[in-house]
Amino acid sequence: MASLRFPSRPVARATLAFLACVAALALAPRAMAQEYPNKPIRFVVASAAGGVVDIRARRFGARLAELLKQPIVVENRPGASTTIGAEFVARSAPDGYTALFGGNTEVVTVPALGMPIRYDPVKDFIPVAQFTLGYPVLVVHAGLGIRTLPALIEWARARPGQLLCGTSGHGSGQHFVCELLARSAKIQLRTVPYKGTGPMLMDTAAGQVHISIGFLAEVDKQYIVPGKVIPLGVLAPRRIARFPELPTMQEQGHAGFDMMSWTGLFVPAGTPRAAVNRLNAEITRVVREPEFAAWLADTGSEVVTPTPEQFRDFTRSELERWKKMSDEFGIKWEQQ
Repeated sequence: MASLRFPSRPVARATLAFLACVAALALAPRAMAQEYPNKPIRFVVASAAGGVVDIRARRFGARLAELLKQPIVVENRPGASTTIGAEFVARSAPDGYTALFGGNTEVVTVPALGMPIRYDPVKDFIPVAQFTLGYPVLVVHAGLGIRTLPALIEWARARPGQLLCGTSGHGSGQHFVCELLARSAKIQLRTVPYKGTGPMLMDTAAGQVHISIGFLAEVDKQYIVPGKVIPLGVLAPRRIARFPELPTMQEQGHAGFDMMSWTGLFVPAGTPRAAVNRLNAEITRVVREPEFAAWLADTGSEVVTPTPEQFRDFTRSELERWKKMSDEFGIKWEQQ
């Protein structure tokens, strides 16, 4: 009868250590789900301070910090039509502590127009939460003495190439609107790119550029109410409650100007699902709070609360829609 042989004490210790490591790895995702977040979170805004995205990032960040019990730091990284900030986030560690607080420019408009970028808007990000939909207004420098869109078009036709249209960067939504206006109104204009809507609107109010496109959160109280700029039309399928007397672009004979914009949060691909779900849940909670919903409505935005999967599908469909419009109107980055 063969005798039984037991492993030596060193081998037994090694086996137990190995099994302990396996057990620890198995429990790691659960521990992460319980611990996240356990340090400050950085919201990267890919535009300059003062724009609608920056305004929302700071207000959302303050409230989310209370709910998550961790500081949220808003960091502006403007430039290259928002692609500098977007690339920074795409290349950041996928741990849930660096997120892109942005919108359609970074992941839809710029890629659709063919601008050279060093990130993939689909593969390099996980869409976490979309929370606003809104429509901008076309505004003109008050010193120009123009109060209606037909008057602006008449002024531009009398001065070919002199009308300056400010944008938040090449390939931005504002850039597309400027080019579309030139085609629709049969006028010649020049686009002037800025590192975000904040400096763009400041120069519009100062008369450095004649027209630009902004959201109510950016232009209403700071520029429209004091009379520094005059709204000429809303880029929406219907009039907005804040300015019921302001006609849409389509009502004034210019179709195709329904330029929906939105705000959302993105994290680098590979970020743990636990972090994605927690951020989505808390953002949804914030926008459903009466105070925040009222604030967003006052800025001309609608609250939306899709799941991460629904937001992913939405961004992909928007990317295809903008690519189609880019091809249809012949607006390409290579033309710049």
